[in-house]
Amino acid sequence: MQGESGLKRIFKRLLGNSPEKKTQRKKRGQAAPLPAPAIAQVEVTTRCNFKCTMCPRTYSSGEKNLDFSWDLFERFSAFFSKLRLVHLQGWGEPLLHPRIFDMAALVRQKNAQVAFTTNGSLLDERAIAEILHLPMQHVTVSIAGAEASVHDAIRVGSDLDALMGRVSNLVAARKRKGLKEPVVHLSYMVTRASVSGLPEMVRKACEIGVDRLVAPNLDCPVTQAEDDLRIFGFEKPDKAHQNAIEEAQIVANKRKFRLNVYPLTLSDDVIICELNPLEQFFVNVHGDVAPCAYASVMGRSDYCRYFLGEKVPTSPLVFGSLAEESMDSVWYGEQYRRFRRQYHNRMHAYRNVAAGRTDIRNMFELDAYFREIDKALSENPVPGFCLKCYKACGA
Repeated sequence: MQGESGLKRIFKRLLGNSPEKKTQRKKRGQAAPLPAPAIAQVEVTTRCNFKCTMCPRTYSSGEKNLDFSWDLFERFSAFFSKLRLVHLQGWGEPLLHPRIFDMAALVRQKNAQVAFTTNGSLLDERAIAEILHLPMQHVTVSIAGAEASVHDAIRVGSDLDALMGRVSNLVAARKRKGLKEPVVHLSYMVTRASVSGLPEMVRKACEIGVDRLVAPNLDCPVTQAEDDLRIFGFEKPDKAHQNAIEEAQIVANKRKFRLNVYPLTLSDDVIICELNPLEQFFVNVHGDVAPCAYASVMGRSDYCRYFLGEKVPTSPLVFGSLAEESMDSVWYGEQYRRFRRQYHNRMHAYRNVAAGRTDIRNMFELDAYFREIDKALSENPVPGFCLKCYKACGA
């Protein structure tokens, strides 16, 4: 087409001469400093009014009714001005914390964005008024199926019809006030039981006016039964599951609606997981700082996750406590820096290979390029804690 082959256009897109690529080539071999933090996820409570079948809390024997200390949160807030977003979410229902909206207001006072994820059961008139008054930037509501028989069986204690009504009330109240925030998301967990209902949930989401539907995988199964419900893996996805997702995307496209479905095919060459521990961190209800929520589950040392049918014992990975030191001290501590440096080196090795190969002319050279990337990633593996974690494989 116009003197340029399709293959050449692909090579240029992958390895072309953009200003960014030129800069990468100039800096090839130079290790950049570790990035500054951008997002904090804070577990404001471990209390919850549901017993979801996929949640570690349901199977935990302790630490189910703890709240994040207000005094500790105030001390932590000195760090918020350095962040872009504070996400109030952990292994509990945030709206059960008696000072959740004071926490959100404090985040806003520090000029950071604030978000939270909820099971939606407590989105009453008062909560909606508080959310709109702040306003919060993002509200995500968790869904597990398009039919009550599926959703209610997984999110035990929930009522799908009532839940969708509350979400509709939030969107309608925002519209009446002429506000653009919060952006309202539905998080639709994709499993063998729910995937066929995804197109219908897209239709429902459009009808009530939510802004976006995200369809994550069941990426942290804590029982064999839950692991059996996942529909992703290293093998080719089931055709029926793929068809349901494609239908949902068609429905979304026709309505110009934002739908994001997580991949069904895992990969062992993911550079860094979606949670990006280079810039994000998790603070549990005690104030312990971990790379992500999966690294500190209910304070349990006996926590196990499942990976491709294998039971994987997983001890907490924390790098300090805000009860004893500042967030700056934790973030820039040697152990935490060493952990992040592994991901940083992995990313740097990949970029070195990508920046140095702009002259690929055929499929043989492209294959050699991919082998170089495989070698760079194998020489710079993810931290040991992240092995046998679905998120590290792109789930």
